[in-house]
Amino acid sequence: MNKRFIHIWGWPIVLALLTGFGLLSALLGTGIWHWLSWAAIATPLLMMGYYWLIDKTR
Repeated sequence: MNKRFIHIWGWPIVLALLTGFGLLSALLGTGIWHWLSWAAIATPLLMMGYYWLIDKTR
């Protein structure tokens, strides 16, 4: 793979996979899977909020 491709699309792909995992674990699992789904779905939201705050302070 091209190094530039990974540099640009690496984190969005990771966040998409994490969100997909969170949605599937919420639908198919019970117990600990619900907690994992909350964490997986909250991670991209927390990252968006973090980078939004950084951008606001510049």
